Amino acid sequence: MSDPFYEKIHALYEAQHLPSHDELFKIADRTASVLDAGDESYCPPSRNGKPGSLLDFTKLPELPLVVVPDIHARVYFLLNVLDFVPPAGFLDKSLGGKSVLEALELGAVRIVCVGDALHAEQRARERWLEALQDFENGIFDGKPMREEMEEGLTLLELIMACKCRFPAAFHFLKGNHENITNRYGGGDFPFRKFADEGEMVLRFMRRVYGDDVLHVVSYCEDILPLIAAFPGCVVSHAEPRRAFSRDELINARQSADVVAGLTWTENEGAEQGSVKAIIGELLGAGASGHAVYLAGHRPVPGKYALRQDGLFIQFHNTEMQNVALVSPGKKFDPESDIMPVVDDY
Repeated sequence: MSDPFYEKIHALYEAQHLPSHDELFKIADRTASVLDAGDESYCPPSRNGKPGSLLDFTKLPELPLVVVPDIHARVYFLLNVLDFVPPAGFLDKSLGGKSVLEALELGAVRIVCVGDALHAEQRARERWLEALQDFENGIFDGKPMREEMEEGLTLLELIMACKCRFPAAFHFLKGNHENITNRYGGGDFPFRKFADEGEMVLRFMRRVYGDDVLHVVSYCEDILPLIAAFPGCVVSHAEPRRAFSRDELINARQSADVVAGLTWTENEGAEQGSVKAIIGELLGAGASGHAVYLAGHRPVPGKYALRQDGLFIQFHNTEMQNVALVSPGKKFDPESDIMPVVDDY
């Protein structure tokens, strides 16, 4: 494929270095402008005049939808999604053999990522522990931490480049890891798992990039949408903790309860019936007979896990590069419609 954007995003991956201060600031600032502009045809404004936290595509022409689970610094995963040639019948028949990226260029597909760009998890456990030793000795930008941030920030650049290139077709929802300042409040919580990842990233960003880059990246995180609705599915980062109303979802950023309830829900931590209620609220009372709710957040041991009478489908597996393909007019089947974007991983 000969395309300047294709070459640009692959060059980001192949460079294997930290983005420069100016490069990261420029792409984050541009992304902030794109997110701030919004599009009221699918993003109703919140009470504060900013684009709301709900993406509602139910009244727009339906397109094939690719849902991408938690990415966690896996640049190669997102590139493989863009390079993926879906099976016959997913895209319009005139686009047979086209990749997801080629379909994006033609306005023939949408992508929704469920969030969590930073923090490589289990695959980088030993690296995090090495970086933690540096951190406890006052070294915030040592070799293991730089390697971690090369992956994470390159992925962030790629996500932002896609958002700027395809503002109406490429969407990235806020996950619980979209908290680069490691703050407590507004539905966000400091993050630590194998080490003290949230604080370590914050200290690295301040040391290497300064508060200006930190501020603009944090601003982008703060205006990310939290939930997306389509005729056949609803998507958020985590299982909805309770049955939020449409108004609450549009104005989610003004309620810590809603933000936390869409990004931090523990397995078995949601009210039974919350998924059916939100599907009905966003898609109509009869939609629970054909629509599903897709999310990631907590890893699943296989291809997917079902809860809430099978309406909630969780499909984040850190060992796999799976996506969910939601076809217009077809009921989603997790057995056939969740699939890897590469043959082996």
